[in-house]
Amino acid sequence: MKLVSLLFILAGIVISCEQLNDSTQEGLPYIGHYDIAFEEGDGYSIGDTIYHKVPDFVYLTQDSTELSSADIEGKVWVAKFFFSTCPTICPPMTSSMKQLRNDMMEYNDDLVYLAFSINPEKDTPERLREYIGEHEIDNTENWYFLTGVDEEETHLLGTEGFKIHAMSDDNSPGGYAHSPNFILVDQNRHIRGLYDGLEPDDVIQLKEDINKLLKK
Repeated sequence: MKLVSLLFILAGIVISCEQLNDSTQEGLPYIGHYDIAFEEGDGYSIGDTIYHKVPDFVYLTQDSTELSSADIEGKVWVAKFFFSTCPTICPPMTSSMKQLRNDMMEYNDDLVYLAFSINPEKDTPERLREYIGEHEIDNTENWYFLTGVDEEETHLLGTEGFKIHAMSDDNSPGGYAHSPNFILVDQNRHIRGLYDGLEPDDVIQLKEDINKLLKK
């Protein structure tokens, strides 16, 4: 009987966690795998849900300075993966993020934009500064174009860390294939939404969800 009771308790925990994965206090999902804490530690109690977090990273910015995930801890992130010589979706994605940032200026202190290059060999900080000029981005105070990390490691950060497609592909224009999605990451580095940066309705939803996270 004790074994049966324990099984029911564990089943209840799993069901509860699955429901939490679909809906939270902000009305946003948690995206990625999640586990159940079976012992206390790292701020978790037994039975707590441990959601996927974007892993630690350190990159060079367009200004040749280092930016780490710890530097922007506690802020909301909107991230994308791109490369500066992309002939297809990257330019309109950059324009879309530029407009998003202009529309959300009131959150500049609490919100950062991250653009990870999946072709770091060509996308040096100098090249990224040229790219910023080509797209007439006048102010990058909270918008970081990131490079300087091994290509395969960055692709892995995209696929495993941010849960989007990012890889080299000789059959794709420019030699790389990646998702058009913007990734919304909350103050605790949990992924809370994926939005097609080329779809106006998705970008509108992204704005609404940023408002939910920042509650302003």
